[in-house]
Amino acid sequence: MSTHAPRILIVDNDERIVRAIASRLENLGYECETACCGTEGLEGFRRQPHDLVITDLNMPAGDGIGLTEAVRALSPVPIIVITGFEAAYRPRLDQFENIAVLQKPFDTTDLIDLVEAELVMAGCSLP
Repeated sequence: MSTHAPRILIVDNDERIVRAIASRLENLGYECETACCGTEGLEGFRRQPHDLVITDLNMPAGDGIGLTEAVRALSPVPIIVITGFEAAYRPRLDQFENIAVLQKPFDTTDLIDLVEAELVMAGCSLP
């Protein structure tokens, strides 16, 4: 089991959402890296290992499906997809393992619960 604070990559083109999620998770003791699109998120993922990825689906310059495919090719880390378009993306999301979906708008408590559940299942220590 890992002893470092879990590192979480948060990817969304809505800066308010990214800041809100990162702030809440950092206050709980998580280390967060943020990105505004899938391309930037993948660069961050390749630079340093992460224990979990949270990504939006509908983004310019590298969407969440492309990011999910690329991350999954590199690592089995849990991925939480946040989207307002779950039904439209569900067939594509079903082809990936270890993916959880959280429908927008969401309560941050639900996101925190999901983050903790996914990290525990992946064998990470919680802060």
